[in-house]
Amino acid sequence: MKIVIENTKFDFNVGCRLLKLKHEHSPYEQLNEIWNDIQPMSFGEIAQIENIEERRVAILCLGLERLSEQVKPKVLSKETIEKVSNFIDSNGNLVKEKYNDTYELCEVKGEVFGSSKWGRTMEDSHFVRFKDTSTDRRYMIWVDLKSVFETNRTKGGSYWYFNSETKKEINAIQCIAWTIQTNVAEGNIKEILRQGDCVFVKPIDSSKPLLKEARHLTEKEYRKLLKAES
Repeated sequence: MKIVIENTKFDFNVGCRLLKLKHEHSPYEQLNEIWNDIQPMSFGEIAQIENIEERRVAILCLGLERLSEQVKPKVLSKETIEKVSNFIDSNGNLVKEKYNDTYELCEVKGEVFGSSKWGRTMEDSHFVRFKDTSTDRRYMIWVDLKSVFETNRTKGGSYWYFNSETKKEINAIQCIAWTIQTNVAEGNIKEILRQGDCVFVKPIDSSKPLLKEARHLTEKEYRKLLKAES
């Protein structure tokens, strides 16, 4: 028997434990009798789910607040930057407003994820945490620090130069920039506009060919070229 959560199928036992995370009371009459006996899943157990989509849905059920409580992340970098964006006022007029966005780069120790199938301790993981531009919702996105490092280093940016010391050079803004990808070559971006998950990249010269593979944005591009966000 399967349980479907967010259009994703889970084995019955796993699905019940995820539903216990998501709901205070039984969402289905068929689960009423066993609801109080169901043990909600922990983040460590969720991290062991191999299927990426199932793991994503499971983390949604856990929620950011409980996830933070369980993994006890360490903040490696925190920065607030001032942005300007367009908003609609109470009279329906388009106005520009300044606001502050705070980003945090957090580290989760590998022990939290348990051991790999070879019995080795998992590597430390990292995510960038931030607040939604127009609401009080908080979000987190997992990032690959090695790739962030490589994206932002013009010299010696190879994985081979990434270690405990060079890791200290990585900041939260580099990480949030890394979450945006584009096939417009570096140096050919005029401006970047973002509305929710939709990112619009306007090239300086649209006649230049696009990259065959998408690349991550650099910190410099994010700071200088992001002109509007909502």
